[in-house]
Amino acid sequence: MVVFVSAGCSLSGNEGSVEISRYSGESVFLSCSVKCTAQHEPDSKFRWKLPNYIEINHTINPTERRLYQGRLHMFDISSGNFSLLISNLTEEDEGLYSCWSNENQHKNFSLTVKGCTLSETEREPETKYTGDSVLLSCSCEDPNSKPEDFRWTHVESSGTEVSSETPRYKDRVHTFHKTTPSNLSLLISNLTEDDQGTYRCTVNHKTSADIRLIVKGCTLSETERETETKYTGDSVLLSCSCEDPNTKPEDFRWTHVESSGTEVSSETPRYKDRVHTFHKTTPSNLSLLISNLTEDDQGTYRCTVNHKTSADTRLIVKGCVLSEHHITKSSSAGESVILPCSCEDPQTRPEHFEWTRAAVNETLVSDTKEINGRFQTIRDSPHNLFLRISNLTETDGGLYVCSVNGKQSRHVTLTLTDPAVINALDYRYYLIFLLSLLCLMLLAAGCIFWRFARAKKGSRGSQEIQRSNDEDEVTYSTVMQIKGKKTAEILQQDDVTYSSVTDIKGKKRPHKKEEGVVYSTVADMSRSTQDDVTYSSVVHIKSHKPKSRQNNAEEATIYASVQKDKT
Repeated sequence: MVVFVSAGCSLSGNEGSVEISRYSGESVFLSCSVKCTAQHEPDSKFRWKLPNYIEINHTINPTERRLYQGRLHMFDISSGNFSLLISNLTEEDEGLYSCWSNENQHKNFSLTVKGCTLSETEREPETKYTGDSVLLSCSCEDPNSKPEDFRWTHVESSGTEVSSETPRYKDRVHTFHKTTPSNLSLLISNLTEDDQGTYRCTVNHKTSADIRLIVKGCTLSETERETETKYTGDSVLLSCSCEDPNTKPEDFRWTHVESSGTEVSSETPRYKDRVHTFHKTTPSNLSLLISNLTEDDQGTYRCTVNHKTSADTRLIVKGCVLSEHHITKSSSAGESVILPCSCEDPQTRPEHFEWTRAAVNETLVSDTKEINGRFQTIRDSPHNLFLRISNLTETDGGLYVCSVNGKQSRHVTLTLTDPAVINALDYRYYLIFLLSLLCLMLLAAGCIFWRFARAKKGSRGSQEIQRSNDEDEVTYSTVMQIKGKKTAEILQQDDVTYSSVTDIKGKKRPHKKEEGVVYSTVADMSRSTQDDVTYSSVVHIKSHKPKSRQNNAEEATIYASVQKDKT
């Protein structure tokens, strides 16, 4: 650029070329002024020659000025100051600037603008976990550099700009160039699996550096788990965790599949104050604790991580099943009665129950009110729901209903009986008992008398036989018991008892053969050897009477032998 001045005026300062070095983003002041004699004033005619063949004077062409985007400023010509100020220098501003006073007087400025040269263009991959933060470094080699323009982009997302203006990264990114212009690094917090990819740092639309980011998400340790079986009122821990304990999943949720995917959280009225999670203290632990279980809690629970992977757990909640249906209880006025009602499984703890009177549909007691005047719940065990009624009156009779969880019920009919009627019935039964006992005693006395008479008759017959010395009817009973050491003669029988019964009827006579003989032998051997043995032998012989008494022949003989071995 050339600046012309009128006669009598000259450029101040040295002529020639002045070397000036600046960094991009800085400002530069190109000094150019004139001195005039007293009778002369500075002429407004001048010219600056800028790089890229641009020439301007005090009336600057707006079109030419676009290159500098409002960064170019000239001082008041009337004072003779034709200096030029350029701010926010870019590398394109580098070149030769000339200020002319006339055709022979001029002043040159050689401007060098140092831009940002990235310290590294290829960097090692960064490996992080979801929920972590990462610093992607990018800086100029010269710490004094002030790059006029730079940007970060996510290559895999079609070059999406990474800035706080981008919804995907809103409130999650931060840069440092405002305080340290040469530091172009990028900080991303609360990483997600979608953040994985290649990030590019580009300076002044020229140079760039790439960094590969790997974000490890949560991989569930199990996707199918064993069925959990619990009882109403219990607590259950539904496990769900990431394989890598360093994982911090950005999002997870529990749902109850059978309830159209209802979310299981403390915000859901159904589970309010009954659920607890552990991820705040241990991010990789996504387990769910449910307390005070109800039958409605039964079903399949699903743990879903980052809207991608999930794991299911089947929960069975055993509720109260009433053991019986309809029974009848009897009592009398003034007394107390207990009406039974219980669950079949003794481990069951019904969350809600009540006793009512069917006639008036009146609630007597319940899980929230266990005592109501003469009515009281007896719960010696969680599964027992007995009802005690004291000081019974005639109006207490009727149908009572035990209901559990509003689903099932058991009916008990209470009948009241007049005590006077009960006493009359008791007296009648007592009289019948006495008469029966008297009949039994008379029957026993008759049996005793009959046996005594028979025994007396037999005694008289025996005496007649002795007087006649005739042994027509003889009964022998012999008992032999041997105790002692074992001998060969008794065939190793330690304790032996023999019993022999002989019944002889008719006169004795020699008998050469046994016309009718009945033998009966019983042997009881409790061991392989004959240590404990019982023998019973019966011989019955029928024949003609013997001729003489001396040969002791027996026309009819019965033998009974018992051998007992005692050890």
